[in-house]
Amino acid sequence: MTRFFTKRTVILALSAFVLLLFAYMTYQTPLAGDDWGYALNGMSGHPLELVKGFYMTWSGRIFSELWGFLAAPNKWVWNIVNPLCFAGIYLAMNRLTQSRNHWFLCALLLLAGMLSVDDNLRMETYSWLMGETYVIPLALSMLYLCAADGLIREDYPSRTTKVLALLSNLALFVTGLMMENIAAAMLAGTVVLCIYTYCLHRRIFPYFLLNFAVITVAFVILRLSPGAAARAARDSAVWANMSLFEKIASAYPNFLQMTFINNNYAIGLFAVCCSTVLLLKRKRSLAIRLPLLLVQALAVFTVFSFVLFKGENPFTDGGSLYSMIFWPVYTVCTFLTFFASFEEGIFRDKVVFLLGLAGLCGVVMLYSPIYGSRSALYTVYFLLVTAALLLDSVDLPKWTALLLLVLFTVIIGDRTHEYLSKYRLVGETYRERTEILQYYREHPEDKEAWIPRFPVFTVHGGDIEPDDTYHLETFKEYYQLPQDADKIIFYFKDSE
Repeated sequence: MTRFFTKRTVILALSAFVLLLFAYMTYQTPLAGDDWGYALNGMSGHPLELVKGFYMTWSGRIFSELWGFLAAPNKWVWNIVNPLCFAGIYLAMNRLTQSRNHWFLCALLLLAGMLSVDDNLRMETYSWLMGETYVIPLALSMLYLCAADGLIREDYPSRTTKVLALLSNLALFVTGLMMENIAAAMLAGTVVLCIYTYCLHRRIFPYFLLNFAVITVAFVILRLSPGAAARAARDSAVWANMSLFEKIASAYPNFLQMTFINNNYAIGLFAVCCSTVLLLKRKRSLAIRLPLLLVQALAVFTVFSFVLFKGENPFTDGGSLYSMIFWPVYTVCTFLTFFASFEEGIFRDKVVFLLGLAGLCGVVMLYSPIYGSRSALYTVYFLLVTAALLLDSVDLPKWTALLLLVLFTVIIGDRTHEYLSKYRLVGETYRERTEILQYYREHPEDKEAWIPRFPVFTVHGGDIEPDDTYHLETFKEYYQLPQDADKIIFYFKDSE
C-alpha cells in the first residue's frame, strides 16, 4: 500500500487532478472577446501571412498571434493545450521546489496557490483562449528554469541534462516572442545566470551564454515590431509623450494594485511561509527577527483587510499613501528575511533569484501603458515556488504541519467547489445562448436580440457593452447574426 503514496505517485495524482479540473473549465468556456476576431481572421487567411501582417501593423508577439490564428478557429486545440499546460506548470513547480522535508505540504501549498488567484487573473488566463498567450510562456519559462536548475545542481552534468539544457533554448525563444514582461524577466535572468555560472560553475557557463544570446535575439525581434510601435503611438499617445519618470509615476499605483493587493492569497501564503522561517530558523537574534516578522504579519492583514472594512479602504487601494510606502518596505524586508535566515549558498541564491524574477515580471510593467490582471500571472507563480522552497527549508513541529495541512486542504476544497460551480453555470448559459442565437439566425426580421449574460466573474469578454463596437461586430459575424440588427442587448437573467 505504501508504494501508492510515494512522492512521485502523489504528485502525479495531484497533477492529474489539475489536468481534469482545467479540462472541465476549458471545455465549458466558449470563445469570448478577442477570440472572435482571431477566429474570423484564422478562418479567412493563412496564419503565417496573418502573423507577418500583424507584426507590421499591430504586435511583435509573433507566437502569440500565431496561437490565436491557429487555435481560435479550432477550439478543440485549446481544450487540449490549456489543461496540459497547467498540469505541466504544476509538475515543473514541484520539480523546481525539490522538496524533501515537507514535500506533501509543499505540493498542497502550490495547488492551493494555483486555485486561489484573483478572479480577474483567473478569467483572463485560466479560461480565455487568447489568455493562453500568457500561460504558454509561463509553462515554457518553468521548463527552462527546471533545465537550468538541473544543470547547476549536478557537479558533472549528465548527457541527458546537457541535451535538455540545449533544448530549453527553444522554450526561451518562444517565450521571448510571446509576452513582453516574461521575455524581459528571462533576459535579465539569463544575465544573472551567466554571471553566476562564470564565477562559480565555469564549465557550464557556455550553456547560459547561449541562453542569453537566444533570448536576446527573441526580445529584440519582439521590441522592433513596427506594428507595436505604431499601436502604442496611436492608442497610448498621451503615455508615449510622457517622460520616463512620469510613466513610472503614473503606473506605480496600478502596479501595487495588480502585483500585491489583488493577489491576496499568493501574498498571504508567501507571508505565512516567510513568518514560519523567521519563527523556526533562529539564526539571528529576536531583535532582528521580530521587526521582520511584524512586517510579514502586517502584509497578511493588509491583503485580507477587505473582510473588515466596507467602503473605502486605504489598505487595499494601490493609490493610497499607505500602499505606496508599505509595499516597497515589505519587499526590502522580505529580502532581508532571506539573508537573516539562510547561510550563503545555492539554496539562498535560488530563493533570491526566483523572488527577483517574480518582482521583475511586475516591475517591467511600470514601463507599460496597460497593466492588466493577466500580466501578474508570472509574479504569482514564481512567488508560489519561492514560498514552497521556504516551507521546505524549516523543521516544522507536528502541530504546525497539521495546521498548514488543514489550511491548504480547506483552500483547495473551497476553490475546487467554486470552480466547478462557476464553470457548470458557464456551460449552461452558453448552451442557452446557442439556442437563442440559432433563433435569431433563423429570424433575421427580429432586429433586436436579447442575450443572457454569463455569471459574474466567470468569462472574460463574454458580454459586450453598448459602446464596444469592435467586439459587437465580430460577435455578430462569428455567430452569423444579421449585421443590420439594430440592437444586441446582453442582460442579467435575474433582471428580467
